[in-house]
Amino acid sequence: MQLLINRRLLKHNCILFVGILFIFEFIYFTFLQIINSDPFNIQFSTIRLPKNNSNKKFFKHIQPFYHPVSCPNLFESDPDELKHALALLSSSRSLLLIADNQYNITYEQCHIYRSERFNESFHLEDTLINRQFPLAFNILMYENVEQFERLLRIIYRPQNFYCIHVDSDASLNVFEGVKSIVQCFNNVFLSSKREKVIYATFSRLQADLNCMQDLIKYSSWKYLLNIANTELSLKTNSELVKILSIYRGYNDIEGRWKTRIIPRTKYAWEIINTTSTSYLSHLRRTNEKKKPPPGNVEIVKGSAYGAFSRAFVEFIQTNSVAKDLLDWSRDTLSPDEHYWATLNYNTHLHPPGGYQAKRDPTEWTARFVIWGKRNCRGQVVHSICIFSTVDLPILFNRHELFANKFHLNDDPIAYQCLEELILNRSKIDLPLNDAVFYRRMPFLLPS
Repeated sequence: MQLLINRRLLKHNCILFVGILFIFEFIYFTFLQIINSDPFNIQFSTIRLPKNNSNKKFFKHIQPFYHPVSCPNLFESDPDELKHALALLSSSRSLLLIADNQYNITYEQCHIYRSERFNESFHLEDTLINRQFPLAFNILMYENVEQFERLLRIIYRPQNFYCIHVDSDASLNVFEGVKSIVQCFNNVFLSSKREKVIYATFSRLQADLNCMQDLIKYSSWKYLLNIANTELSLKTNSELVKILSIYRGYNDIEGRWKTRIIPRTKYAWEIINTTSTSYLSHLRRTNEKKKPPPGNVEIVKGSAYGAFSRAFVEFIQTNSVAKDLLDWSRDTLSPDEHYWATLNYNTHLHPPGGYQAKRDPTEWTARFVIWGKRNCRGQVVHSICIFSTVDLPILFNRHELFANKFHLNDDPIAYQCLEELILNRSKIDLPLNDAVFYRRMPFLLPS
């Protein structure tokens, strides 16, 4: 009896197994017929795939507006294109910038934000030469998050380091907007100390020093460039690396003796309360004469901006004369325009990368600025030219590293075209234009 039951079970299992094989064979041959047929006739009625719309941006609300102009023609002084651009500017005066509070990126959204706004190949990985020569940047700002974000997009590389100083008097929307951007990068950070920057006072210099103290903690960078939010690079990162490599650790700092303004450092200056908006109305010269500067140094007029070697930045923070000069400068007018230059040009201090000028004024390349209205086609603010669309041809082949300054709300086309130029050049690692010019800088020649 048991044997009969086992035979029946075996027969039943065999029939079941054959049935399963038949089903699989049917599915297999049906599939072969499908894949060998016209794929456009295949319909999957029960499977609905999500539509992939690659043009839809999650952060579309912070995509800048670009005017329909030909930037190459504007750089080439094409009169018809210039007329067209000026007409666009005239008709779009009411065009608003992206509001600061629109930059409300959460940490969870950072990968989306970077994939949409920092998505060039050099944003992800730069060339080997550039990776071996990291740079550091101070960026000082008070307003306009859109202009900051667009500046960062131009100069950002993963091997570099960026310290952002947001004025302590800036609006909460500005600070929070910058903070939401910065959190998406591990090599971009806010300054650990914030200053209320008052034009031409010690606070302007202190803001830069705060960032330098933060950046010196990162051991790999070779040069530091201090810039403002209102500036734009005239060089790609590759070009900056090539130029600064030629400089071999020397600092690129302006220096003047004959044209320095003696009262700025001869007398003590004090900050006064005022409702005036004049850029020097909040400072008053006292009748108190200052003591001679420490370390037997001669005060040298220069610029608030420069290209500083790492060793020079370390020297500023550790040398006793540098510290004493900093303290002595607290009640001077525009100390940021003599502090770097004085340390750099007083050779008896033996500053790293320092040199004695061969002529007055010295040659330097860190910054291109047009002072006053002469040769400026844009507005003049604080005696500095705000570059306009008409000024674009003179910006195309400058030797300087950065240009100061631009206002998006005054002339967005000038900003747009230089932005376009540098981003496009960043995609092609071309030989350095006029490399001989940089090799012949006076501070590289024998004394």
